[in-house]
Amino acid sequence: MMPKSSTAAPGEPRYRIVCYELDGEHETVILDSTARGFIAATGTIDHTGTMHGRATQAGPLHLRRRLAALIADDEQLAG
Repeated sequence: MMPKSSTAAPGEPRYRIVCYELDGEHETVILDSTARGFIAATGTIDHTGTMHGRATQAGPLHLRRRLAALIADDEQLAG
């Protein structure tokens, strides 16, 4: 069953993002969201301090720009 989300016009793509926290053999859903756009990134910092990551995004450009601004202004990241 798809989670409820904002409405989209017929034919407009929507994206479902599900993110799990993995701890040993336990999986906990920490995000399950369907929307018209998304930005997602993952990363790991190795023992030398080098970051290895992957990112992707989709949806209307104006929406992705607002999502990027929301991420940039996040208080948890700034603290």
